[in-house]
Amino acid sequence: MAPPHFTEHLEATFDVIVIGAGHAGTEAAVAAARSGARVGIVTSALETIGQMSCNPAIGGVAKGTVVREVDALGGIMGRATDLASLQFRMLNRSKGPAVWAPRAQCDRGLYRRAVRTLLEEHASLQTIQGTVGRLLIDAESRAVGGVETLEGRRFGASAVVITTGTFLRGRIHIGTETKISGGRAGESAATHLAEQLDDVGLVVERFKTGTPPRIDGRSVDYTHLERQDSEIDAFDYSWSHFWPTPRLTDGVSRHPAQMPCWITFLGESGKRIIETNIAKSAMYGGAIASRGPRYCPSVEDKIVKFPAAERHQLFLEPEGHDTSELYVNGLSTSLPAPVQLEILHSVPGLERARMTRAGYAIEYDYYPPTQLDATLQVKALRGLFFAGQINGTTGYEEAAGQGLAAGLNAARQALGKDGIVLGRESSYIGVLIDDLVTRGVDEPYRLFTSRSEFRLTVRQDNAIRRLAAIGIECELYSARELAVIERRLADEDAALRLAETASIVPTQADPVLLRAGSAPLAHSVKIAELAKRQGVSLGDLFAAVDSGRELSADAIITAELELKYAGYFIRERDQAAKMRRMGQFSLSEDIPYGELQSLSFESRQKLTAIRPSTLAQAARIPGVSPTDLQNLVLEIEKRRRMAMTKL
Repeated sequence: MAPPHFTEHLEATFDVIVIGAGHAGTEAAVAAARSGARVGIVTSALETIGQMSCNPAIGGVAKGTVVREVDALGGIMGRATDLASLQFRMLNRSKGPAVWAPRAQCDRGLYRRAVRTLLEEHASLQTIQGTVGRLLIDAESRAVGGVETLEGRRFGASAVVITTGTFLRGRIHIGTETKISGGRAGESAATHLAEQLDDVGLVVERFKTGTPPRIDGRSVDYTHLERQDSEIDAFDYSWSHFWPTPRLTDGVSRHPAQMPCWITFLGESGKRIIETNIAKSAMYGGAIASRGPRYCPSVEDKIVKFPAAERHQLFLEPEGHDTSELYVNGLSTSLPAPVQLEILHSVPGLERARMTRAGYAIEYDYYPPTQLDATLQVKALRGLFFAGQINGTTGYEEAAGQGLAAGLNAARQALGKDGIVLGRESSYIGVLIDDLVTRGVDEPYRLFTSRSEFRLTVRQDNAIRRLAAIGIECELYSARELAVIERRLADEDAALRLAETASIVPTQADPVLLRAGSAPLAHSVKIAELAKRQGVSLGDLFAAVDSGRELSADAIITAELELKYAGYFIRERDQAAKMRRMGQFSLSEDIPYGELQSLSFESRQKLTAIRPSTLAQAARIPGVSPTDLQNLVLEIEKRRRMAMTKL
């Protein structure tokens, strides 16, 4: 509840208020509502709830796994994607199922509408249009008590989640001369809230990101382009197959009609245009000093940093069924609009392209995330949580994962429950958050499989198996959803039992083995033994013996991976168990690290700044050595014994 002196003139009181309704904000609101909290989500324009500000696509390497983890915990990104997907592709297919990565191109309008409808299905969640000007803060307790909008509306809350994306003091750059205050094209920046956060004493830094131009698809010559069609029409991100929800689909198929993307290239003529005009770029002309995302570079960066590259691939991606507009993926830029058009006209197929929107760069405030604890709560202000780009990350999926965690923990704090921290060994969301709060960022953070020590066991196919227990503990599911989860997990168990107990004879197995390029069978064996062979599908083996028809295809894939990579999984799970044990060794916030002379000076500095909550988190702080960890354990145990002696 809000502090007593805030309760006057409040329009309403919530358990949790979420500021912002992008990918982080909507997931935070839903997670809090599913946790049993009364939730208000405040956004400057209700029409932009769930807006895909940049690329209209969800998923990718590591990111697709995050979407499935968010979905496994009741989030809406996967559900909205299924309802808006224009094209699906499974990346990394040539590398084997253990590292497959789902990616879906979305209809921008359908996605936005699906997100809003999914939000409004929660009766305890209220959407509010307004711009938050300040937090209500109790100076004595250093705790938030609600928000006040620029329109003069006041709302009380026990916890507030800020998910403002690029809006805090956002500034748009197109060339060196055009500078526009804005959180994204056509929308105002948030300055009042940023100024208050300065006054609170939080450390603030600046990052930049950018977008490419959009073009009119009717002006493209497709005869010069490579067509890329949808790979799998029937793929679903979400496990919650109790649709169609009439409000969302009106009885039609869950997936819209699929659409192609198109591939072309920026060649020598385009490179020369950029080189000639590089000083007019906001980034290279001195208008921007902030760092941008390393792994999503501007086209200027590509030309400067990779001068030997003959050409750069571009993807023309549809924005939706209701528009001919195309997103030119790979051409992010802050060059002046006339130069952008000249570059477009140098690209094969785009010689007569009409530019509907110019690309731009945007600078914005972020708060180094080492100022947060592992629940994403601001250490200096109780009840305040941050999620998304405000924490120095980039990407819809990274924002959604943080939003879910922040919303869940904000609700649990408001309802008097302990926080939930997802472990690195159990989720990519856990990797993401631990990296942020333990190591911080010096450039916009993007999630990769290489950041996880457990990427074989933390896969896109087994998110429900990994996370459903947490969802059940937090009471995030409806009875119908619980039934779906139970059926999915039962199918996985049944598939493994069937593979381990059923035999297959050569006449049944050899056609399957021949298609896989594998040696024929000499005698009957258990299906599980054959499923371990590279390229041999467990589903095909079940079909060959006419068994397992009642099992879901997704469950069979998970069972197949468990069989094929069992040896690797055992090693990873042993390491995960060790990490969990370290995570159970808690470290209190008041440990005087500066006094622990057995630790190195660097270690004392880093531990004092980060204040890790567990030994496992301390182990991941750069500069804290294994010897420091051993000495830290000895110091803590010594202090505990001394405390017990005094009792």
